[in-house]
Amino acid sequence: MQTATYVALSRQAVLGRQLDVIANNLANMSTAGFKNEKQLFQEYLEPSPVRGQTIAYVRDAGVVRDARQGDLARTGNPLDVGISGNGYFQVNTVDGPRFTRNGRFQLDSGRTLVTAQGYQVLNATGQPITIPQGSTSISIGSDGSIATETGPVNKIAVSAFANQQDLVPAGNGLYATSATPTPDTASTVHQGMLEDSNVQPILEMTQMLDVQRAYTTAQNIVEGEDTRLRNAIDKLSKSS
Repeated sequence: MQTATYVALSRQAVLGRQLDVIANNLANMSTAGFKNEKQLFQEYLEPSPVRGQTIAYVRDAGVVRDARQGDLARTGNPLDVGISGNGYFQVNTVDGPRFTRNGRFQLDSGRTLVTAQGYQVLNATGQPITIPQGSTSISIGSDGSIATETGPVNKIAVSAFANQQDLVPAGNGLYATSATPTPDTASTVHQGMLEDSNVQPILEMTQMLDVQRAYTTAQNIVEGEDTRLRNAIDKLSKSS
């Protein structure tokens, strides 16, 4: 049984997946509200041909998101909104409600508040938010309340979840979930600011180099086992 080869191949498989996760982190290090992801490993034990021993394989157990707060950067754009805390904005997409930390908002042709992708930003009742025609000044309070020079308009919903890991990435900085959100009264909304990604590029690059070295080591084991088996087969064939 080519045990060493199988163990090394299982290690290579998860290392390849880990490289994908790191590459995605680096690709999104400038994406507002993006959260760094880490791969989880799991040991899989299988009985060994040697009595009383087991063989340990490595298995990809999934990805966990680092929900720590990113730095808030001032942009000066009155429709940019950052969150301090664990809350999420709720937006309406063709696939249903989605949640995001990216508060780079704008007004569409109908003066409805939307994301950069055109998804409607929702209020606490799940309705879109429209700014009255002719309004020249828009202010957003720390609780998400929107007002213009003519008075209050609406309020951006900020939602919280008991377990943020229930949120599944759905592309474009959006998250999908079957979990029920609750109104978030602990988080604070900041107008004219955006939350930076919490990715740390230097740490990610260092980890990428470590993974590449580990992958090369596993490859050397596979190649070494292959050479050993071929040599053994060659010797056995000549002696028979």
